[in-house]
Amino acid sequence: MRLSPVPQSPLASAAFDMRLARHGARLDRQLQALYGATPDAAELPARVRTLLRARFEERPEELLALDAAREARPDWFVDPAMLGYSTYVDRFGSTVAGVESRVDYLENLGVRYLHLLALLKAREGDSDGGFAVADYLAVEPALGSMADLERLTARLRRARISLCVDFALNHTADDHHWAKAAKAGDPHYRDFYIVLDDEAEVAAREARLGQIFPKTAPGNFTYIPELKGWAWTTFYPFQWDLNWANPELFLAMLDALLTLANRGIEAFRLDSIAFLWKEAGTDCRNLPLAHVVVRALRAALDIVAPGVLLKAEAIVPTRHVLPYFGGEEGGEPVPECHLVYNNSLMVSGWAALAEGDARLPLAIQQESAKLPPNANWLSYSRCHDDIGWGALLGDLAAIDPAPEARLKAVAAMLEGRSGGWGRGEAFQTDGDGLHGTNGTMASLAGLEAAGEDPALRERAFARIRLLNALAIASGGLATLYMGDETGVLNDRTYLADPEKAHEGRWLHRPVMDWSATTTPDAARIGGDIAALLAARIASGGAGNVRALDSRNPAVLALACGMDIVLLNFSPDTTTVDIGLTSWRDRLGKGAGTGMIDIGGLDVIWAARE
Repeated sequence: MRLSPVPQSPLASAAFDMRLARHGARLDRQLQALYGATPDAAELPARVRTLLRARFEERPEELLALDAAREARPDWFVDPAMLGYSTYVDRFGSTVAGVESRVDYLENLGVRYLHLLALLKAREGDSDGGFAVADYLAVEPALGSMADLERLTARLRRARISLCVDFALNHTADDHHWAKAAKAGDPHYRDFYIVLDDEAEVAAREARLGQIFPKTAPGNFTYIPELKGWAWTTFYPFQWDLNWANPELFLAMLDALLTLANRGIEAFRLDSIAFLWKEAGTDCRNLPLAHVVVRALRAALDIVAPGVLLKAEAIVPTRHVLPYFGGEEGGEPVPECHLVYNNSLMVSGWAALAEGDARLPLAIQQESAKLPPNANWLSYSRCHDDIGWGALLGDLAAIDPAPEARLKAVAAMLEGRSGGWGRGEAFQTDGDGLHGTNGTMASLAGLEAAGEDPALRERAFARIRLLNALAIASGGLATLYMGDETGVLNDRTYLADPEKAHEGRWLHRPVMDWSATTTPDAARIGGDIAALLAARIASGGAGNVRALDSRNPAVLALACGMDIVLLNFSPDTTTVDIGLTSWRDRLGKGAGTGMIDIGGLDVIWAARE
């Protein structure tokens, strides 16, 4: 349902005109790069401006005020106090209204950013966990309505929590109304998708492409009889890749994005962003025009809703991730995404735990500390996806002659093979292959394997704290995944559900056990998170955090704000000299001068005295 125009004050209208004057030329350059060779290219900028003004005129007064406040402080989300939380609506609160009833819980955790996964209406049956979207402008009916969502966003704003939802811009479900129209023979909507008519061309393209789900959905094309052609299906056969080379598709997606922003959504996770642009003869990942698409969307948001964030989900090596923050044109910066997942740092943290060696996260943090202004990493220890090893292979290639063998050994440790303490499970991996590892944070860190053994449990809690410390001290918008704050273990009940049994990632997507929030495990883990966050707030550290040379391969040293944080990934006590003459530990382990002794799997947050 379309929002009605809202009478805008002269001040708000003037602000829109000023933003259009400031960002309009940048938007036009992106449109020219994308669509300059299309038949109606000359008319496109005017059509886009008409759309922008129409959506601005629908923007509620409360959101206009939020825009103004955030324009005045564009780095508002690069803040030491920013803590994120990610969850599925149905697993956390059953419905959108149920989530609203749990906002107090999030406030008590210190959450300022809530990512609700797979909120929009998905296809019936298998929907890739809700990421096969059937309608961008509707909430999944089982979860609630748009009215419920607007009530939730209002409640979250009162709690100073920004809502993020997924915007699946690489593909739609095969039962989206665009796809249905394409199957019915409508050429307008057929051109919203990438459809190949020639089997030889399909084979030629396939030869250059990787596979996302080699076991459950091999290949990248699916023959659709109604189309008399092969739809490009990078992920699952029921997810048709969108044709971003079509300006009509761009207009439709921009309209959906701005409409959702006017419902009170304050951040969008741009799903599978690396795959947006397709070119023959390439692997169709991280292509230059994929960045131009996102820069065009960013410019449009900067004009209509500058208080809204874009977050890139690009699970690729660090050198390919950094450009999603933006680039340059003629020596001038061109912003792209405000936030980008620091996937490689997350994966390297697990590798460091398995190896007892901090040099890999050191290398990643050194490469990551190149942020532009008003941007930040999204840092995390676990999420709804597997721990994918492929992106880290690219990071390792320059520093390790046998990266695959190394990561196979790490995966074996986390999956409980070769005497490992983890209880993860291999994902999309056959035999001796390497793809990903599933599991909750606690099970991967050894809490499941520890049983009731006090010493083993203590080690598991230490690993959990160490990884949370990495996410928080590295300066990013540290984001918890639902249940990790309580020590939730792997959930194998999904195997009894025919619609989920083939998808191993449901292992770490359990229903929230609210009784677990009051257990000693939750108190221990939650207390550690609160102490780490309080230390970061006191340090003033966020955004660019430098990695220092600890001169100890087991210890990662980070300069977070005014402090130095030491993370010992070895199970053994060790000594570090980082040149501090006098210090005290913000986490309560005392104070000292000179050399610092740090216990196995321990964290010291050293404030200068």
